[in-house]
Amino acid sequence: MHIAILLAGHTNKAMPQRFHDYNDMFSDLFASLPLGKNFRFTTLAVVDDVFPAQIDDYDGYLVSGSAYGVYDDAPFIPKLMDLLRQIYAAKKPLAGVCFGHQIIAHALGGHARKWDKGWGLGVKELALTDLPDWIETSHEKINLIHVHQDQVTSLPDGARRIASADHCTNAAFVIGDDVFAIQGHPEFDADYTDALSNLLVDRAGTDCVNEARQSLATPHDGKLVASWILAFFAKHAPTG
Repeated sequence: MHIAILLAGHTNKAMPQRFHDYNDMFSDLFASLPLGKNFRFTTLAVVDDVFPAQIDDYDGYLVSGSAYGVYDDAPFIPKLMDLLRQIYAAKKPLAGVCFGHQIIAHALGGHARKWDKGWGLGVKELALTDLPDWIETSHEKINLIHVHQDQVTSLPDGARRIASADHCTNAAFVIGDDVFAIQGHPEFDADYTDALSNLLVDRAGTDCVNEARQSLATPHDGKLVASWILAFFAKHAPTG
């Protein structure tokens, strides 16, 4: 399957150069998984106004994270929301992570905004519920890295919540078999998140950052969630 990664932002320029952009993090993570050999990924930097020529050019779409919020006055945001509605109408599989999770919800009739209690930062526990059949797991809870201030406060019509956290009620949702969106970052690792947290002290506060950095000693389930994303896309693989 040929999947387009819709790159909605770039890694903070103040980060050490050893860290890659979001699309490369996803590609490397997916390539490390057994199912990854069945996929080809192309990056479209929508944040830089690079959009698909036609919806059918790709078998599915994955929206990355971003430092932007869905409410920001950036030219690519309304254009991306229109594209997401077209993808959904065409019944192409559509996945989103962090900002991707938020803008998919927002574009399809839900709502995302800044969380009035501050940041969700570090490894957070998610309680799983009502999972779709393409998520095969015996886990009732998982741990996943989070870096966000915005979150989805109401789901689109027809959406089903499948994960929640103490700090984020709508931590993941699906719409039928065509949409899978999650707030946490399967593509981030502890090293990257630790370095990024250092840049967020002025915005998130010293206590929040210190607690987040301590949480990074907890193993996280990024590879497991990445395998779910691939299984979601694989459900739509052409047959015959």
